Amino acid sequence: MNNLTPRQQFTLNRLLDEDRLELQDIEKQFNVSERTVFREINSINKFLRKYSLSVYYDKNMELSISGNKENIKELKTVLSSVPIQWLLSREQRQIIIASELLISKEAVKASYYSSKFNVVLGSISFDLEEIAKWAISKDLCLVRNRSVGISIQGSEWNKRNALVDLIFKYKPYEELLAFLYDEQVDKSIEVLFNMIFGKDITSIGKGILRKIDLSQYNLNDIKYFTLFIQILTAIKKAGNKREISIPEKIKKDIVELDEYKKIINLNNILKENNINLTEDDLIYIWFNLTDYKFLINKNQDLLDIDYKIISKEVIKEVSQKININLEEDAQLVGDLAKHFMQTFNMLNLGLKIVNPLIDEIKNHYLELFNVVNNVSKLVFSRYNFRLPKEEVGYITLHIDVALQRKQTLLKKLNILIVCPSGIGSAKILSDKIKFIFPDVNDIFIETLRDIDKYINNDKYDLILSTVPIKLEHTVKKVIVVSTFITKEDIEKINKFILNLKIDNKEINANKISDIKSNIITNYEYETSDDIIKNLQVKTTKAGTIEDLVDFIVEDIKKLGLIKNKEILKQAILKREEKVNVVIHGINVALLHTRNEELAIPFVGVYRIETPIITTSVGFSKEEVNTFLVMIARSEESNYMLKFLGKISIALIEDEKFVEDLKVCSLANIRKHLIDIVNREEE
Repeated sequence: MNNLTPRQQFTLNRLLDEDRLELQDIEKQFNVSERTVFREINSINKFLRKYSLSVYYDKNMELSISGNKENIKELKTVLSSVPIQWLLSREQRQIIIASELLISKEAVKASYYSSKFNVVLGSISFDLEEIAKWAISKDLCLVRNRSVGISIQGSEWNKRNALVDLIFKYKPYEELLAFLYDEQVDKSIEVLFNMIFGKDITSIGKGILRKIDLSQYNLNDIKYFTLFIQILTAIKKAGNKREISIPEKIKKDIVELDEYKKIINLNNILKENNINLTEDDLIYIWFNLTDYKFLINKNQDLLDIDYKIISKEVIKEVSQKININLEEDAQLVGDLAKHFMQTFNMLNLGLKIVNPLIDEIKNHYLELFNVVNNVSKLVFSRYNFRLPKEEVGYITLHIDVALQRKQTLLKKLNILIVCPSGIGSAKILSDKIKFIFPDVNDIFIETLRDIDKYINNDKYDLILSTVPIKLEHTVKKVIVVSTFITKEDIEKINKFILNLKIDNKEINANKISDIKSNIITNYEYETSDDIIKNLQVKTTKAGTIEDLVDFIVEDIKKLGLIKNKEILKQAILKREEKVNVVIHGINVALLHTRNEELAIPFVGVYRIETPIITTSVGFSKEEVNTFLVMIARSEESNYMLKFLGKISIALIEDEKFVEDLKVCSLANIRKHLIDIVNREEE
């Protein structure tokens, strides 16, 4: 067997097990080109000559083994299995290692992975360096201790989100789903689940999903597979005593909901399998089932956010950047508002947004994706959210659908028919045109003698005449056709429509006249200057959020920006109570709200002597000693929203600005703010 490489032997084993194998499947398995696969097949065929067998591929590029059945049987007994670990790509190996560390009860030695994957310690060391970089991006930390071993430290919430992310990266999600549905799949997927969760837990998880009635939940395949991962994780973590923790107040509110009580069915099935999950784990699983309506009061959104306004802000900003007006698309406004409501609730809970098509979306809609990404930073940073690329991908798809919808409307043509033979002939031609061409909107019929009136009329996209028309200049939109429409006539009209669509697309990609005026007034510049002048940088002994807000609104009242400070105080506290205000990991929070009684927007920096413990995403707690306060009016111009948006983006992306907020003087912070606002947009 020395003349077969592990990869060749694995390919041969798969062919023997599965009878037929797609060429593309092998390419994906090893991440190699078609030419490389053919070279491997040639080597395998040289080996198979002694058994009078051969691998061949048909016209559909499917591989199979040809030869006597007895010879194939003999080959199966001769072949020894190749460790599947040798056939994993480096990235897949890193995913399995990281996943095991996320799920593990205790630290693991590097030598364990060296032995497990049949690779030298140097390769494992390189893998761990890559995993360490990845962990930081997930708010986790890879800890390497020579005497204890390797572990990933961080909140249980972040660990579970990271695990879902890793598994979806391992293979295309349709292949992962095939594994869940017990269809024929790449064995490396089975290796992944067996290594992370174990064969028994994986089997139990599949069995639970077959038994449980999920008809009351609106689950797509992605949510269904995510639920599978969460159930396996909960079972594994329960055995390792690594359950998730949810605040008592949240638990109390949720367990009383009728919708939550539906999960009792799942709990009963778990108990039948001798699995006892904590209430916290059940609630976490339920979070991944629900549409988050439990966060919405019967009369008012608990987050006190108008999602339709946010939707309109995003659409307006995107429209201006792509020079196509989508602001009048009511369906887009409604769809995005509904989508944003769920997104805000998921992000506020610290749940993972899964989008297995994100790489394809970025590649296919690169320019639009970048526009949406920049707009999202501008809009959502004001709400303390930094949208993950997965969510930006979903917004991009919504925008693209609207663009296609608009293009469809633009495709509809108004046609003028000129037919000297009379109204009867013209009607015959009109009916045929409507029947043959779906892109036609309205058809008008006029006489030849009045053709000069209509030839340059923009009302008509196309003029069809049953007789030649003598014109001083060539007019592209005039086509001479037969009353009964010949094949040649149809081809000429089709060509015209195609060219018109292309022209419309180019025009709409460049014209700015379709966009509402965005002229910045002198008043807006003056207001911006006043915001900078009114900037407050103060330190207070406030011991609670309520004391701090009292201090802030008193400042704003002294500046003469508001008359009734109690209204503003309640608005800030309401937003702080229901929405995450902490900028994770930097001990800074953003207090932001809107109030119609405010004279002009306000920006201030408030430091407290003793840090306040504040709830962050996933119910984690963080110490906050610096608060950036931004109060806007209920209705703000696009320029003012961008002004404030640039500041909130800097809070997330500009480390120097964050440090300035914590220690610098009023003059230095004011200078930094001016620099931020003056920055050109990407």
